[in-house]
Amino acid sequence: MRGTVRCLCTFLIASGLLSLLLAGCGGAPQADYSSLGLVDVTGTVKLDGEPVNDAVVAFEDLETGGEAYGLTDDSGYFRLKFDSVEYGVIPGKKRISISTARKVLGLNTESEDGESDEEESEEPDPEAPIEVIPEAYRVDSALQVTVSSSTSEFNFNLAADGSTTGAE
Repeated sequence: MRGTVRCLCTFLIASGLLSLLLAGCGGAPQADYSSLGLVDVTGTVKLDGEPVNDAVVAFEDLETGGEAYGLTDDSGYFRLKFDSVEYGVIPGKKRISISTARKVLGLNTESEDGESDEEESEEPDPEAPIEVIPEAYRVDSALQVTVSSSTSEFNFNLAADGSTTGAE
């Protein structure tokens, strides 16, 4: 009888441990975005009045350095993503950079080379996109906006001379 009780106890303990282990294997953890107060941000990008296609639009948070990204379509329209899952931007002051040559993994490339600082080769890559956005909007951009729940659409009509400093 003692052997049966010991065997039953061992079985119950093993079953309990197995249940705990399996409960932890329920897949990837789900992020809770509700506390971030994300604002759905959209807009357009034009250069001298013409829509810019396939441009990466990045809103950099001036406090944290975090970025939300979007990609323009044929009409210059973009919608920003907080990460690879969720659309939106944390409210606050942002610096905007726009580029038709920038690659962001999961946004406009599946290559692990997105966002790399590799040395440029002497021969240009014929597959590389052509940069049409002036440097003033790509490097240390003066474009700045403040995102809030009441201000979430930003239309950038960029000038080739780099004189645009905000959204319309």
